[in-house]
This record gives sequence, C-alpha cells and structure tokens, in this order.
Amino acid sequence: MAIVVGYTTQESGVSALELAGVLARSLREPLVVTVVLASPNIAGVSDLVDGDRVGPLTQWGESVLDGARAAVQPDVEASFQVRHASSIPTGLLESAADAGASALVLGSSSKGSLGRISLGSIVDRLVHAAPLPLALAPRGFRSGPAARIRRVSIGYAGSERGAHVVAAGAQLAQSVGADLRAVSLLVRPPQRLFGTIEPSADDVVVDEWAARTKAALETRLAATTATLGDGSVCPLAVGVGLSWREAIRDVPWSDGDLLVLGPSSAARAARLFLGSRASKILRSAPVPVLMVPAPRATRDGDP
Repeated sequence: MAIVVGYTTQESGVSALELAGVLARSLREPLVVTVVLASPNIAGVSDLVDGDRVGPLTQWGESVLDGARAAVQPDVEASFQVRHASSIPTGLLESAADAGASALVLGSSSKGSLGRISLGSIVDRLVHAAPLPLALAPRGFRSGPAARIRRVSIGYAGSERGAHVVAAGAQLAQSVGADLRAVSLLVRPPQRLFGTIEPSADDVVVDEWAARTKAALETRLAATTATLGDGSVCPLAVGVGLSWREAIRDVPWSDGDLLVLGPSSAARAARLFLGSRASKILRSAPVPVLMVPAPRATRDGDP
C-alpha cells in the first residue's frame, strides 16, 4: 500500500504534500509523489505532443518534483514520478491504481479561504467519482516535521447507512493509535420559525430540540459501534449553530485532527459522490478531511 499525492508548485501542491507526509508517517506507508502532465493528444502516444517531443515536458515535470524532494521529511519514504495522461484526474487515478494506493491526497484551491477547503475543478471531479479514499488539505495547511494523526473525527448523522464510515474511522484510529470521536452538526432553525414573542422562549425550544437530537444520536452511535466487535469507544461531540460553519465551529478542533466523511446515498458502490450536507461540512472544516467511498455491496448515507 502507498499514499499517492498530486503535486504542483502552487499552494495546493505544497499543502497536499504536507498532509500526505502526516498520513504516511501515521500509517507507515510510502508516498508516491506525482506530477501529471495532461494533454489529450498524448493518450496512447509516447513521443509526440502537438508536434513537440515529450522529453522537454518530462524534464520540466522532474524539475517540479525537485521541490517535492527537498520538502519531504527524511523519516518518510517517498518515490517521485512524472505521468503523462489525457487529463490530470485520469493521471492521478492511474497512479493510484498502479501503486495500490490506500488514499489519494490533494490540496485546496487557492481561491478559497485560508484554513478551509475549496474545491478546484480537479478535486471537484474526483470527489464525485474516485474509487478510493480522498484526503483533502485545507488551503495553507502546514504540519511539524514529526506531525501525526492524533484524533480521528467521524462525521455522523445518525443514519444506519453511515455504519461503514464509522467502521472506517474506527479502523483508521486504531491503526495509527489516534483518539476516536464522532461529530454531529445540528443547524438550528431560526427563531422566527417558532413564532414566539419572547426570544428566550425560542432558546428553550431550540435547547430541548438539540438535547433530544443528541440523545437519539448517542443511542444510534452506541448501537453502530457495538457491531464493530472490537471494543471501540466512540464519544460524540455535537456542534449547534445557525449555519454549518457556526455548528462546526462549536466543536473543539486541534492540530492532528482528521475529519472522516462518507458519500451521498447517490454514490455508486465503491465510489465517492459528495452529497449536499457533506459538501457544506467539507467547505467549513478547519482540519484535513478524508472522504471514504461507498461500500462495495451497499450504498452509504449522506453525512
């Protein structure tokens, strides 16, 4: 097994390489750092691109990889490759297939907010089609030279169809020796929906609603983790807010956190498909996110 990281000289490539190093160190897996040179003209053609030789392009790709070679920490085993493909997503998936990758790591678009995940065109395509876990680094993500995954947080909505995401998160936490928790986000209704005159009365209604929802989630989570059969203890953290960003900010986060999310119920078996709720959580998350594909035999619920 290996971890494939899509590298560029842009900010997204640097952040992706930083996260890939954390994952590689935690999982004790080697990195395959990949620069994809894309041109539809080279599909199946080994020596010509628009009449020019592939050689100069390959040399340029190798020069890009020099930056990655200098940045990878010495305790992380890594190999480096330039790959020609008809598109960057195709090249990255081919690299992942050849390496038998456990995950594909990418960075956030430079157009997004610092410290948050923003989907560029390449990442957006992969989060709707990738057949393997996809790890996304927030814009500007940096880690220390010995950084590891310290806590795995599972995005949990209480659906029975999300059991495989809980299992994947629990297995990851166990394999890297990290703490484990489930995170549920409750976007509270605006006060005006209750139609009360006194604002404090609305707060009471919302607090009661949140308490009932949390109790129901805890009951479902306990039943889900009981099926794992490995004695996993998975406490639940609940964030409440008027928006997804407020709700996720209501949950404490720290360095070494990794958030695990599952796909939409529309995802095909063994594929990712980013659902609406997961998309909102992904874009609000202040920590790296690992997207887990749907199970091979069944479909998973939207987190």
